[in-house]
Amino acid sequence: MSGNGQRRWGSHRLKGSWADRIVRSAGLRETDLVLDLGAGTGALTRPLARRARRVVAVELHPGRVKGLTAALSSAETVTVVHGDLLEVPLPGGAFRVVANPPYAIGAAVVRRITGPRSALVRADLVLPRWMVCRYASSPPRGFTAEVGTHVPATAFVPPPRSDSAVLVLRRRSAPRRARRRPVRRAGPTPGPR
Repeated sequence: MSGNGQRRWGSHRLKGSWADRIVRSAGLRETDLVLDLGAGTGALTRPLARRARRVVAVELHPGRVKGLTAALSSAETVTVVHGDLLEVPLPGGAFRVVANPPYAIGAAVVRRITGPRSALVRADLVLPRWMVCRYASSPPRGFTAEVGTHVPATAFVPPPRSDSAVLVLRRRSAPRRARRRPVRRAGPTPGPR
């Protein structure tokens, strides 16, 4: 594919060693269901398949879907979905996201996966560093956010204009409900009638 096609589809592919590092830092368990939103050629999908119970790789570009499906045909834990990552239904139960989504829609991805109906437990998203810092200082409601691994522009093909970082989002535990105390009336307690 030409450079223009890569730009049109918003592609900055992670180099393999960086993808492995990001997946390792995500702290996955073998019981996790993980979404790779904007899976591209599978740089993150492959190491995710070795660590998670199930991986759903979502990709819009038809050629990449075909290549990813062929390359991962023997990986029983991976499902490749051809679709728009902003429209594909999210799982009903607990899930994780480890992804390198197109930077142009990074904020929309964060809004989608942290929405009120989402069962997201944790997300590790490779985004422009400035965006990661913004979310770290003002996380989405119901989540904590921190700056994870620094990812230099040289970690991508083609390299983006600026460095990136991993945005780590974790769902806050539900707030404890205040214990209800019986309401007492002011004044003397009424006696027997």
